[in-house]
Order: sequence, then C-alpha cells, then structure tokens
Amino acid sequence: MKKPTLILLFALLCFQGQAQRVILLDSCVVWAKANYPLIKQDPLFNEVSALNVRAINEAWLPKLTMNLQGVYQTEVVQFNLPGMTTHFPHDSYNSSLAIEQTIFDGGIAKKQREIEASNLSIEKQKNEVELYKVIDRINQLYTSILLGRENLNMLAIFKDNLVNRRKNILPAVENGLSLSSSLDEIDVELLKLDQNMIETTQNLQALYRGLSILTGKTIQEGDEFTLVALGGPSKTKVSRPELILLEQQETLLDSRYSLATKMALPKITLNVAGNYGRPGPNFINQELRAFGSAGINVRWNISTMYGLSREKSRYEINKDLIQIQRDAFLLNTTLASINYEKQMDAMNELIQKDAQIIEKRGAISKVYSTQLDNGKITVSQYLFQLNEEMTAKLNQKIHEIKRMNAQSMYNTTMGLPY
Repeated sequence: MKKPTLILLFALLCFQGQAQRVILLDSCVVWAKANYPLIKQDPLFNEVSALNVRAINEAWLPKLTMNLQGVYQTEVVQFNLPGMTTHFPHDSYNSSLAIEQTIFDGGIAKKQREIEASNLSIEKQKNEVELYKVIDRINQLYTSILLGRENLNMLAIFKDNLVNRRKNILPAVENGLSLSSSLDEIDVELLKLDQNMIETTQNLQALYRGLSILTGKTIQEGDEFTLVALGGPSKTKVSRPELILLEQQETLLDSRYSLATKMALPKITLNVAGNYGRPGPNFINQELRAFGSAGINVRWNISTMYGLSREKSRYEINKDLIQIQRDAFLLNTTLASINYEKQMDAMNELIQKDAQIIEKRGAISKVYSTQLDNGKITVSQYLFQLNEEMTAKLNQKIHEIKRMNAQSMYNTTMGLPY
C-alpha cells in the first residue's frame, strides 16, 4: 500500500506544480501569434514567390522554335533565256529549328526579381499587421481575467467576514439577546454573495476557455496571472508593423518606376537557325538540303519612352500618398499614446488615494464591528460599512489592473517586437 500512496502523492505534486504556472501577458501574445491560423500563410507566400522567380529566370533560357512548312504555288519564277529555259517546281518544303538567346535585356529580369522580393515582403508584412491585432484581443482577455479574479477574491473575503460575524451573533440570538432577524439579514447577504460568486466564476471559466483557444495552451483556474505590463518599460519610439509595411510599399514603388525606365532600353538577342528543305537562300538550287543562318538582333521600342514622364508623375503621386498615410498613422499613434499616458498618471494618483481610503475604511469597520458585538448598531449598518471597505479594496485592485492595462496598451500602440 505504501508504493501506490507514494505514486499518488507524486502525481498530486506534479499536478499542483503544473497548476501553479505563472502566465505572463507577453507569453500569451507569443503563444497566440504562433497558434493563429494566419501564421500558416507565410510558407505559402514563399512557395508562390519561388515559382514567380523561376518564371522570371526562364526569360534568360534559350528559346527554341520548330517550324515545318510545305507550300504549293500555282505560279513560280521562270527564266526564258536564249538557249536556256528554266522551270522551278511548284512545291517547296522547309523544316527549321531556331534558337534565340537574350544577351542584354536592359536589366529587366533583375528588376523583376527585386519587385517579386518586395511583393513577398509586403504580403508577409500584411500578415504581420493582421497578427498584431491579436494583441488587443489577448490584452482584453487577460485584463478581464485579472478583474474577475480580484472580484471573486473580494467576494470570498466578504463572505468569510460575514460567516465569522454570523458565528459571533448566533449565541446572542440563541440566548434571546439579539433578534433572529439579524441572522436573517446576514443569511440573505450570504445568498447574494453566493449568486455573485457563481456568476463571476462562470464568466471566468468562459475567459479561460477563450484565452486557451487563442493561445493554444490550456489556461486554467490554478494558473497565476501577474500584473506585469505587456512589453515591460514604456517605449519611446514608434515601431509598428504598419510603418514597416509603408516602407516596403515605397521600395516596391521605386522598383516599379525603375523597371519602367529599363523597359525603354534596347534588347539584344542572338539568333541561330538550322533548316532543311528547298529552296534555300540560293533559289536556283532546288535540291533538298540543309542550310542555316545566325545573327544578332537589336530591338528598341522607342515609343515606350513616350510614357516615362507619365510614369514619373504616377510614381511621385503614389509616394506622396504613402507619406500622407504615414503622417496620419503617426498622428493617431501619438494621440493614442498621450491618452494612455494620462490614464497611467490618473491611475497612479487614484492608487495613492485608495491606500488612504482603505486605511480609513478599515478603522471605521473595526469600530462598527465592536458596536455590533455590543448591540449598539444594527446588522444592516455594519454590512453597509463592511461593504464600503470591501469596495475600497476592490477599487484599489481595479485601479492597479487598469494601470497595467494602460501601460500595455501604450506599449502596443508604440510597437512591440513580437
């Protein structure tokens, strides 16, 4: 019997150690981002980009062209010279295999690869922007859990005080020194407390479940939640993923404008063709035979230069639009950060006042407790003062949680390296 007992004790200790995990807000954010379905898009973006780059590189591979042709003409060239009459056949045949190799493309392929790399970065950064929104949801759930737990703790303390007070009053009621209605008032208050505790517990279970789904971790009642703000100390510089996205969009604009200029440059290709058929370049010889050709081809579509000024204007307008978006984003970020800074300052002042209020309320409750024991006040009067003391303690906890939440939101607004 000793061995199973030891195993059971070891299992209980392990379970208790697991149940007492410390859950940090930062950890929840990291877990949630790694667990969020959108994170699975990045490998797919890489695969699509690799296929696009392969297609761009194929432009430099030799282009093979095969052609088979048979022609019958109703009229052909004839020479009628004195002493000689030449008749050419009406049918002709030609099979050819031509190879064309690009020698100079004006840097188009290189610029297209840069554009593809920019597109890949932008798609991934858009994903980061969407994932960044998860932080707000995690922060809301985490803060709600902290508030719910503090409320439940205060209700439990209030209940313990009432239970102890009931034990003190019970002998007086039994001896006829106090009215039985005093016990009834306490019992009613205890029932109301039980109702509030049931409702708060159910709400907490829903919050644990929601946080577990988002993080992919099992979050439970035994875990410890801390008042450590998200991101630690206050950030001084804005480093949001939205700003990185705007920078990448600017880089893409630069590459596209550069591509437009390179499209106006001439293209040089080398051509080699092998043929078999008749007639060939020497149409006098009508024998089936092999012949070939080679050459360099320069293509220059000069008309593409007409649109360069238009492309430049479009480029400058789009750059201005991006700058406007950046200015608007930084303005909103600054306003939000100032708001959260003021909230933190307000919470600090309120917490200082809370300490004074709790001290005063505690002293008043002690006096009322003594007066209740001596029968100088009613239970209702005592319950009112006790409720005021519990409310003051709860307000202090709420203000501490709100301060942490304001700090977390401030850091989130400025930008977190997640």
